Amino acid sequence: MLQTNCPKCKGVIESPYPNELRSVKCGQCQEVVTVENVSVATKELTIDREDLHNRIFRYESLLREVEKERALMTNDRRVSKETNQSFDQFSLTLQELLEGARSHYRLKLTRDLSLQMDFDNHKSQVKLIDISTAGASIESELSDSMPRPKAMINLQITFPGFNEPLSALAKVVWARKLTNESAAECCRLGIKFVNLDEKTRSRIWRFITESSSGPASSFVS
Repeated sequence: MLQTNCPKCKGVIESPYPNELRSVKCGQCQEVVTVENVSVATKELTIDREDLHNRIFRYESLLREVEKERALMTNDRRVSKETNQSFDQFSLTLQELLEGARSHYRLKLTRDLSLQMDFDNHKSQVKLIDISTAGASIESELSDSMPRPKAMINLQITFPGFNEPLSALAKVVWARKLTNESAAECCRLGIKFVNLDEKTRSRIWRFITESSSGPASSFVS
């Protein structure tokens, strides 16, 4: 669960997606609150969303280690019931934290990564600018066949270290015309993934966490 605080009544405003909104109404005093300082909360602890994002790779690694250790305990009679329950709770807490960050973490690419975009029976190579499990920004040379907002496109994504390309259906949310340093015109598109299956979503998330080395920005459609 994500949460923010009401500056008027000091109450806590909880929502699954507060950082996708610019403002939200407080359920206690009815004040319309600008969304900022979002935290990820579980039953056990609360962490500032940006702090969690800055350490996302560490938490992912910790969860994998906890799960490995718990698997080793399964058939070990020397391990007490209380210890097993504590590890289960620890694992659940980490999963809740990461799920709270997963859909709202956007990785800005520091290296060129090309994707294939299929639109209107036309295939072209586009550059990935940033990506989250909810959507991405891509860039392409300007042409008459560029998709407009609300258009549906297909992307073929091959991440470094993976031989099998991923296929993702996406909807264009916004389009902007840009001019780069060489004065050549290009177009940047903001896209939102549609009906992403769990395998593809997990592969994108793995690429994000393994590539993360600094702060990320939240995804706002």
